[in-house]
Amino acid sequence: MLGLKIHTLPKLTRPVMIAALPDMGNVAGIGMAFLVKKLKAKLFAEIYAFWPPAVSYDHGLIKYEQSSYKFHYSQKENLVLFSGEFNPSDPRRLYELCYEVVSMAKKLRVSTLYSIGAALRQPNPAEPKLFAATTTPKHLGVLKKERLELLNGKGQITGFNGLIMGIAKEKQLDSICILSEIDNPNVIQPKSAQLVLEKLLQVLDLKPLDMKELEEEEKRKQFMEQQINYVNGLARKDNQPGIA
Repeated sequence: MLGLKIHTLPKLTRPVMIAALPDMGNVAGIGMAFLVKKLKAKLFAEIYAFWPPAVSYDHGLIKYEQSSYKFHYSQKENLVLFSGEFNPSDPRRLYELCYEVVSMAKKLRVSTLYSIGAALRQPNPAEPKLFAATTTPKHLGVLKKERLELLNGKGQITGFNGLIMGIAKEKQLDSICILSEIDNPNVIQPKSAQLVLEKLLQVLDLKPLDMKELEEEEKRKQFMEQQINYVNGLARKDNQPGIA
């Protein structure tokens, strides 16, 4: 059973909740950390996690710090933010966590729950596409109006960022998911996180945030990729057979 600790319940009026955990390319992890920091959101509750499965030591002294998932709120934007350091892989823990988050949303009378994350596709080199899905037919028109491409056909949104929508639907809470396409799940994707956040703020009719931090992170990522490609290119040349 998960341990919930409520420090204080914020007084909000039909707030929106944004709930997401680290995923492919850490799109959601980057995005949520950025929102909490830029909005100067205040911590009001924690769900203690089964992580890490170890302790650390320093010169013979044991240190133990249990990780936790965190609920923050922004009074000005009327927002509730749920984030954490890892996405549970155990299905039971994942379901327990989703139920706990939706329970908090119901307690705070959240109007709509939003989730963000990555979609593993081959993106346009110029600009990755943004996709969306919702649990409520009435929101389909809104998503199209915001020029979000609907997830057509059949497929799955795995992990917390997908399952939270299913649990929200079960509990009759409207929810929307916005995803940015990526081509490599093993490399952080600051650009995709930036695109998701910009669109999310637009959908919520909130003031745009300064994204320079994410832009700089994207530049560092591209520089590192260029260096790796350069080194790999030299290695391939070195491995070419010589001419006697």
